[in-house]
Amino acid sequence: MNQAGPVKGAPSLAPEVLGAHREVPLLDGRKVRQAFLDNAASTKSFRAVSEFLRKVEPLYSNIHRGSGFDSAYCTRMYEEARDILLRFVGGDPSSHVVIPVRNTTEGLNLLANTLSLNPSDRVLTTILEHHSNDLPWRGKARVEYVPVDGEGRFVLDELRRALEREPGNARVVTVTGASNVTGQILPVRDIARLAHEHGAWVVVDGAQLLPHRAFRMGTPSSPESVDFVVFSAHKMNSPYGEGAVIGLTEPFADAVPYLQGGGTVYSVSLDHVIWADPPDRQEAGTPNILGMIAMARAVQVLERHGMDRIEAHEAALTKRLLAGLAELRTVRVMGSCDPNRTQDRLGVVTFTVDGVYHALVAAILAYEHGVSVRHGCFCAHPLIKRLLRIPKEEEERLEGSLRAGDRREIPGGVRVSIGIHNDAEDVDRFLEGMRAIVERRWKGDYRQDPETGEYEPEGVAFDFRPLPAFDDPLD
Repeated sequence: MNQAGPVKGAPSLAPEVLGAHREVPLLDGRKVRQAFLDNAASTKSFRAVSEFLRKVEPLYSNIHRGSGFDSAYCTRMYEEARDILLRFVGGDPSSHVVIPVRNTTEGLNLLANTLSLNPSDRVLTTILEHHSNDLPWRGKARVEYVPVDGEGRFVLDELRRALEREPGNARVVTVTGASNVTGQILPVRDIARLAHEHGAWVVVDGAQLLPHRAFRMGTPSSPESVDFVVFSAHKMNSPYGEGAVIGLTEPFADAVPYLQGGGTVYSVSLDHVIWADPPDRQEAGTPNILGMIAMARAVQVLERHGMDRIEAHEAALTKRLLAGLAELRTVRVMGSCDPNRTQDRLGVVTFTVDGVYHALVAAILAYEHGVSVRHGCFCAHPLIKRLLRIPKEEEERLEGSLRAGDRREIPGGVRVSIGIHNDAEDVDRFLEGMRAIVERRWKGDYRQDPETGEYEPEGVAFDFRPLPAFDDPLD
């Protein structure tokens, strides 16, 4: 394998990410610099975000209609944050609205319950989707899955055929911007053009894509514009539980609020309600004010470094990662594994190891190499089952075991995902651990918990006692 040093010309970003390279304990008692490669699930906080929030916290107050200094300040910051998010996706202030939500999941549920859909309408999506861009649409309309190819890749012609099958009856085309399993980036502009030709709204789940690639919604009058995009702060180095729906204002102005309560109205009487205009109509209750401010600050950090520089940095590491895995004959990468084609994928790589269960691979990497990854189905069960080629009979057998409380055979893979803070040392440590696993050179005697499916080495567990705990004395 190429043992070259750190990627030349890449931005030095690690110091700005809290805890990404702190020391973690190993099975043999040593401590090593952690290689945190679980960024597709959640990222660690930018130092700039954490420090900014510490300055804002003493001024915390509820927003809108408060007459005090702190309320006025937080209201201003909250609305400025909304503007920062809109600019980040190239939104149009005259046509688009920014609605804060808890995360992408809530945002997609908001859209599924707000866009005017009838049971006879069609919602076109793919099996590449996270469950959050699948389950909320079910029951609202006829959900149809555009076929993918044998490697799980999106095929634009299949979308065209699906749209032409019932002209004019597709109301929504909703797709992920990038797969959280294979890393594939979908051709969002081409998808939007086709969808709009057939009168459908276009929704993009941007949770995976937006932290890693520049994204623009486009002018609403453009055939290739995106109507709605949804994304989460916790995947863009802001861990305060926030997200946003950004999209056309009109559908929100025509709909009854998804959540109803304080802040969503102009007037309430016992026999009628006058709903507020968007975005207030869709923001029931006290919002996550600090989360919204933190998310906007994280966007500013991303923009300061430049999305093009971030893309180049992560692409170089992805190439290094794929080239190293290609040398391991018993490793099977899901989707494209060509290290020379990083322009149409993210640094998200999911794989299996012949003869070694995915949960065991992840445990060995953590306990013996200080590498943090994720394993399982990644909230994309239909795609994983397709890529693993699990027959229907086997799926039924496995589901029977799950219903009985036995999770020892859950199908899945191991996912390694690159973030802004990662470097060549992280990738090389991961590959070193993988070589040891492929060659069956792990040291621990691992035992699986039937109820969780997880593995731990016999007689050893992570010791959390030195860390903050709720039984610590209060100052």
